[in-house]
Amino acid sequence: MAMSKKVIIAANNMIFTSKIMTILDRMDVEGIKSIRSAEIFNKAHELRPDLIIIDLNLNGIEAPSLINKLRSYGATEGIPIVCYSPQVMKDQMKAAVTAGATEVFPNSKMTSRMNQILGKYVDN
Repeated sequence: MAMSKKVIIAANNMIFTSKIMTILDRMDVEGIKSIRSAEIFNKAHELRPDLIIIDLNLNGIEAPSLINKLRSYGATEGIPIVCYSPQVMKDQMKAAVTAGATEVFPNSKMTSRMNQILGKYVDN
């Protein structure tokens, strides 16, 4: 039997998180919520998820340095990282891209295209 797919969700917004969880559930993918940098990093190493989703506005994580760190270890360098952020936070979005995020979306697009965005990484 195939290993079940896993997605680490670094987000605190209940609406976003439950929407992501609902979609993953339908795709038969396990969503693992994690909101501390060290924990996200450790879980990424341990679980080798198919995707890591990061809310760039999540308090207490320095997203660019976390992304950078994930990109600098063999075990985690290839894991897709999708980030989202309020549209107005241009610098924050740019910093995530520079650090090595796979894709960065404004919140509005993340909401409206969530099915396609998640499906691209886990639905195959």
